[in-house]
Amino acid sequence: MGGDSGPSVTVPASISALRRHTSLCIVLIGDQSLIEPYIVKLTAEERGRLEVLHTVSIVSNQARPDSILRTGRQSSMFLAVEQVRSGAAEACVSAGNTGALLLAGRHLLKNIPGVDKPAIMALVPASRGAAYTYLLDVGANIECTATQLYQFALMGSVMVTSLTGQQRARVALLNIGEEDYKGRQEIRDAAEMLSQCADIEYTGFIEGNQIFDGCADVIVCDGFTGNITIKTSAGAVRVVQNLIQQSIRKRWYYRVFAWWMRPFLRDLRRALRPSKYNGATLVGLQGIIVKSHGNAERAGFEQAIEHAIKQIADDIPALIARRMAELSPRH
Repeated sequence: MGGDSGPSVTVPASISALRRHTSLCIVLIGDQSLIEPYIVKLTAEERGRLEVLHTVSIVSNQARPDSILRTGRQSSMFLAVEQVRSGAAEACVSAGNTGALLLAGRHLLKNIPGVDKPAIMALVPASRGAAYTYLLDVGANIECTATQLYQFALMGSVMVTSLTGQQRARVALLNIGEEDYKGRQEIRDAAEMLSQCADIEYTGFIEGNQIFDGCADVIVCDGFTGNITIKTSAGAVRVVQNLIQQSIRKRWYYRVFAWWMRPFLRDLRRALRPSKYNGATLVGLQGIIVKSHGNAERAGFEQAIEHAIKQIADDIPALIARRMAELSPRH
């Protein structure tokens, strides 16, 4: 029950998902006294599908990630991942400390065989083609080898084909240029590995200004590059929204024009709404963990829950495990 707003966001979002999916069961882990006010009006049937696991221990966003293994084993986050490890739950959704969540996942769920390191996979908007592009890694691994980038591509392609129903996913590597000779050695080596994989539609290098063009379904990079990319993108969206509002307020005839253009502006706000893209998946673990933005509002946290439900239905870890067994290079 973490995140910037705590139970005031996560509990109503969970209840909404509970009502939308009549076979869904949810375990809320956190301070019961803070959770109870939001669930007192549930029907008997809804209450029967919702369990509260009480703990007052948390891992704050300011805490060192490794504190979850040293002193945070009774924290809501650790207990949530433990629910997945034990089989009591099929997925964990958290808005808490990203580093701590990743460490708990690796400690309790372990990596899928053939996966050196798990990655964080996020959604970014696409201006044409499909509505989304999937970007990984966005923060789990600061440095990556060519083999790890190759593994990210395999895992990303499995996720996309499962979640979208596509036969094949177009995979690209994020680089400083499209030419084959550009970029760090590990990126060029990963490109060579992907170009030799007949089961992946590798489209080559793309640059940062092409991320939102929809020219690839999966974009692969190291976690340092991906994290900066996705946070810069979020900041750019806020700037665009603020500039539009400032421009509308400048002139009375701008306000008249804005009133006339209300349907267009409404659609634009919906397209740029962060909640549409909330919910990053920790791929490569033997269990499902979805990370919500800490500042997500109710709709955003609901979207993260929906991601988890879809991955449960498709058994994403098992699909990735089979793919890795088939296509991982032999060491």
